[in-house]
Amino acid sequence: MGEGQLEAVGFHLPRERDGYRMRLLPAGHIAGSAMLHVTRLKDQASLLYTGDFKLRRSRTAEPVAFLTADTLVMETTFGLPMFVLPSPMEVESAVLRFVHDTIADGETPVLCAYALGKAQEALALLAEHGIPTLQHPAVAAMTQACRELGVDLPEPVPFEGCALPGQVVVIPPSALRGKSLKGLSGKRSAMLTGWALQAAAKYRYRVDEVIAFSDHADHPGLMECVRRVRPRRVLTVHGFAREFAAELRAKGFDAWCAMGDDQLELSIAPATQRPRGGNVPRQSRPICALADFSDLCHLLGETSSRVAQTGFIVSYLRSLTGDPELRLAVQWLTGEALPSHHGERGLHEGRLTIRHALLALPGTRAERYHELLLSNDDVARCARLMLQELALKPEALDLAGLEAFFLTLAQTPAPLERISLLAARLVTLHPTESETVVRLLSGDPGRRLDLAVIEEAIAAAFTASPSAVRHAHRLSGDLPGTAQLARHARLDAAPVTDSKSQD
Repeated sequence: MGEGQLEAVGFHLPRERDGYRMRLLPAGHIAGSAMLHVTRLKDQASLLYTGDFKLRRSRTAEPVAFLTADTLVMETTFGLPMFVLPSPMEVESAVLRFVHDTIADGETPVLCAYALGKAQEALALLAEHGIPTLQHPAVAAMTQACRELGVDLPEPVPFEGCALPGQVVVIPPSALRGKSLKGLSGKRSAMLTGWALQAAAKYRYRVDEVIAFSDHADHPGLMECVRRVRPRRVLTVHGFAREFAAELRAKGFDAWCAMGDDQLELSIAPATQRPRGGNVPRQSRPICALADFSDLCHLLGETSSRVAQTGFIVSYLRSLTGDPELRLAVQWLTGEALPSHHGERGLHEGRLTIRHALLALPGTRAERYHELLLSNDDVARCARLMLQELALKPEALDLAGLEAFFLTLAQTPAPLERISLLAARLVTLHPTESETVVRLLSGDPGRRLDLAVIEEAIAAAFTASPSAVRHAHRLSGDLPGTAQLARHARLDAAPVTDSKSQD
């Protein structure tokens, strides 16, 4: 389209043409993004087309503004109930934590975000905290364009293949595997995307971290849009359009996917509603050794910094008073419930066993299990969320007690008996401890620790030489035993075994 055919129109200013009044409304998506509100003059029928929009506050985009309309055509990128973004404070804290952790480890943070929109939002956040940035040429060009339109952003400094300590590199996702990063050694990457809410996102994007940083409305934001526009009819486009339209129909709206192929629902019986909000049971969490270990696991999962992870483990190991506790804790930090033999896990329970165990508990439903698993793809987290909805009376459990349970489970050959044993144990634990247990049984560690981090923590906890710990571990192939030797300053007594599985 030629430049002469374009007309720049400010927000909220009406324009009439061919029997229609049109106005642009801020969409809050990126700088300058707009929704289109159209009114037919002959009968005052109205329509709002949202395009991409976002309700959350932004440093670089105008705040979203809605007008009521008879017909709402809305994008539904995150149109499933599972897509609930963390609070802006949590998201920004995650970005800053990633940056500071990476810099603390002597590496360069690389943030991956679309060249227009999320990149400028991230740059504004970093500038607010005095963190210097380098920008990929595509990002720099968009940043300069935004600056020329009045967006408050620092002057872009182009990334030319290298970075000084403390600088953050901002690139578009397409550049992550490109040549521009080849000369950047010691880097750690994070993808800024709403799809971080899906458990497998980190592996799909092949980055070190994913952060739920989005310029789209999440599911509650989509519902808020409908509430504020108050339409008689809703048409959904993009993303989970059919699913969101079906959800609106269940709430009494005349809502359909604009692409068609909607499936009609026949209500035969009232659906069973799961507890929400204040109706969710609250379990008292016992103070016990397993709770302490679970808290350690939570802390480790909250950071990608090796320095921070090492510090957490050091503090925990020093708090343990006995050798049996020490051996068990180190064993479980490696992600295995029982020691492996000849390269095979000593104890492993598949998702099917865990599913049957959870569904054997009174008050659980298969539909809820599948809903949670679909949203998380994390069976341990799924177990915690399901158990949080039950009225439980959690009991204290020490590490030896959990080991005894693991041994009993390993010695029980009948699948149905194993399911019964697991169900009986889960119902006695606080949901947080159940998540830890399921993680160990399923071999799904969440954030798997590098063995080198555990070795470094053992050395620091017991004032031993890191190289001596590594050497003893390589000789024996037994990390828990190495920790015990380090505690007693006997690393030179490490036995030599034939197994070199840890090499």
